[in-house]
Amino acid sequence: MKIRDSGDDGQTIILIIGYVVIALLAISAMLAATAVNLEARRLQSEADSVADAAAHGSGLGSVTATVLTTSVVRARSEQHLVRSGAAGRYENLELERATLSDSGTTVLIRLEATVSPPIIGWFVPDGIGIGVDASARPSIDQ
Repeated sequence: MKIRDSGDDGQTIILIIGYVVIALLAISAMLAATAVNLEARRLQSEADSVADAAAHGSGLGSVTATVLTTSVVRARSEQHLVRSGAAGRYENLELERATLSDSGTTVLIRLEATVSPPIIGWFVPDGIGIGVDASARPSIDQ
């Protein structure tokens, strides 16, 4: 006795392919989120370093007591970024803000860059923009 074909052969393969595609999309999304998070943490570390250098004048040779102004903060920040080679480590790095707080006691820094996440980078060819803020206060005993 011959069993009749029900016409459902191959349906399981389509279901398995669908699940594999969903799993791969989820994995690629997690990889992209992790890459963006890691790059944001690295950029935050750089911003903290820039804020410290702007507040204390570190890496500028002899440290002299200087009254901090917005122009001094910006100059120190730009100089630190150049000396550290940060532009080579980050895509589209920009010193968005390098100012003093309203009270003039805190250096405020904002860095922005672009991240090109792995795998899904071709979905976002311009990359994903990230921005971080940092602040530092100059020491009184300088």
